[in-house]
Amino acid sequence: MVYHIAMTSKPAPAEPTDSFANVMRGPVALVGAGVVGRAILADCVAHDWPVMLADTDPASLRLAAESVLTPDPRLTVRPIGCPLPGLNAIAIHGPGPVVADGWERPAVVIESIPEQLELKRAFFLAASAAWGPETVLATNTSNLKVAEIFASLGNPTNALGMHFFMPVTERPLIEMIPCESTSPETLKRCREFAASLGKEVLVTKDRPGFVVNRLLAPYLNQAMLLLGRGASADELDRAAREFGMPMSPLELVDRIGMRTAFDTGRVFWRAFPKRIDPAPILPGMLKAKRLGAAAGGGFFHGLSAAETALVTDRLHPDAQEVIRRYTRETRTWDPEQLRQSLAIPMWIEAAALLSDRVVDSLEHIELAMRGGLGFRGGFFRFFDSLGSQVLEQAIRAGEGEPALMAPNGLLDLLAAGRSPSETVRSYADLG
Repeated sequence: MVYHIAMTSKPAPAEPTDSFANVMRGPVALVGAGVVGRAILADCVAHDWPVMLADTDPASLRLAAESVLTPDPRLTVRPIGCPLPGLNAIAIHGPGPVVADGWERPAVVIESIPEQLELKRAFFLAASAAWGPETVLATNTSNLKVAEIFASLGNPTNALGMHFFMPVTERPLIEMIPCESTSPETLKRCREFAASLGKEVLVTKDRPGFVVNRLLAPYLNQAMLLLGRGASADELDRAAREFGMPMSPLELVDRIGMRTAFDTGRVFWRAFPKRIDPAPILPGMLKAKRLGAAAGGGFFHGLSAAETALVTDRLHPDAQEVIRRYTRETRTWDPEQLRQSLAIPMWIEAAALLSDRVVDSLEHIELAMRGGLGFRGGFFRFFDSLGSQVLEQAIRAGEGEPALMAPNGLLDLLAAGRSPSETVRSYADLG
């Protein structure tokens, strides 16, 4: 769907006299009723937040309303006016009282519209003019630079990135990406909002991929490269689960959606072109119109559990054809070698992003893996269990593969006998 945000000539509202004192008393305004918007909506109403949901498409609003009314018919859903031209809106709330004028002054606006910089800029210009500096403006972008989205607002104190993870109700983490001008009070209020949803917060620097997607992009790309080198979908599923991931990387791509996975990988490639060899299978899936679970299926059949039980091969025939087309070699993979080849790019990227000071502790990486990706067990504990010698040998054996190209300083520390976690700590100079 295409959003057209009309600009208004309304002057910027006056500075509030009470700053953010009342900012979290109003409802949440969600803009964008797509897959992610609906997921954030479900989480908000499950935690008793009244929500204004806005979208250009009335059919998307009806679908969103049905998605929350079906599990909870006690909710009230009604159409309301939206101050942003071109948008339709509905109010969704429980049986409790709602502040009469709350819909005109939301506590926080969370945007989940398409990942187009100029589109988001136009939206936030309109939102800022309509709701003023007391309302927190949050972008749920996963790929764009947050500062560039809000650049047209000058130096807003009330704007930041607030990145949710799918499935939203199951992932207890929000990445928060403040701009240089974001006030401590705004960050405090957003932490309180996250806590009300039962989520932890990871504050990150405004760098490509933030933390979770920067770890995820080389992992998913490596999975699809391995798929094109003879590893089967079932073998990748077992390797991922033994590593600690909650599902197959191919299932994760299906859940994320091919377009989002492609955009995330492209952001990583543009930022770090020498560290990734883009897998041709992903654009092949896009060309084959196998777009992911929300669009009828991707690698796997878009079927119910009962229907899936009747399918002899979980991989869809069209996906199998894409994989055959882009298979570069056929080989038999040792399960341990496959698990290491899949996991190690994440360890290398963790060291790199810590060295770049996107975050500044191993614990932050653990939180990103656990809360954003559902990782089971300790991330660094897994690599420590391999040992420095095995890890070094696996990296050197993959010489020439961008995903396994560890910086020399990192390998030198590993070769000196430090544990993998201590190697990362020393390489990133974390003290």
